[in-house]
Amino acid sequence: MRLTSFFLGFFYFSFISAQCDHSPTIETEGNFILCPSEVTQIFTQEYDLYQWYKKSFSGTNWEIIPGETSQFLDISQGIDDLYYFNVATTLNGCSETSPEVLIDSWVFSPMVVESSGNYIFVDDLFNVCLGDSITFTIGMPYNTNIQWYKDGIPIPGENGPSITLTDIEESGVYFVEGAPAECPEYIVNPGVELPILINDCNLNIIDNSLISKITLYPNPVHDKLIIKNKADKRLTIEFYNMNGKKILKEMVNSGISEFDFSKLAKGNYFAKFNTMDAKFTKIVIKN
Repeated sequence: MRLTSFFLGFFYFSFISAQCDHSPTIETEGNFILCPSEVTQIFTQEYDLYQWYKKSFSGTNWEIIPGETSQFLDISQGIDDLYYFNVATTLNGCSETSPEVLIDSWVFSPMVVESSGNYIFVDDLFNVCLGDSITFTIGMPYNTNIQWYKDGIPIPGENGPSITLTDIEESGVYFVEGAPAECPEYIVNPGVELPILINDCNLNIIDNSLISKITLYPNPVHDKLIIKNKADKRLTIEFYNMNGKKILKEMVNSGISEFDFSKLAKGNYFAKFNTMDAKFTKIVIKN
């Protein structure tokens, strides 16, 4: 009985003596869930030698990562997400392997902007009567680092998920940027601009059938603006800049007319059309 106890104790002592006196782990200064396009590092503690390994999420075999023999390992979203990683370390001639970690990544739906209020959407333009309002709201999860823009310029203080427009002076072209709270540096926009026209509808008689017969292109315009008039009416057109200064007034007959925009500054312009019995306005964007 004593002999058996001696051998059991000997084997236990030998087993303990064979273990290394270090236990490596994998850490990161950020998160093991990566943001879109993020590049970061994972690392272990300081030892004598290192070798990094990886395997796919559904795989069973570990693969050596050639050349990755330092304390740190660079990982990239889109390349290394949905892979497990571990690292073999050696200290004083004794080797141990760290527990595995899984690299994952965030996936976000595209940013969506919803509109509400009293308006008419005609010819790619939000028309709002003075006294009414229009509100734009961006959807979740974009609730961080929000900035609304008007005519390409940031609007001071407009950093919330919604913006409400009511005044004639607020007419212009809007867009918004924002990021999810999980990835505050992942700033995106919906990829569309929001052209707004607010005017006194008591002074304008809007004939939707006439509006549909007047086409402006290309819009945005660089050099020549083409106006195609399919209506059997002669129109007066006046171009104003965003400060309300009239820069051009011409008569437009049926058919096609050209206007030279090459010398105008980049920005947004109002094209105001008038007939004997109708008035309406369109926005022209100059690039």
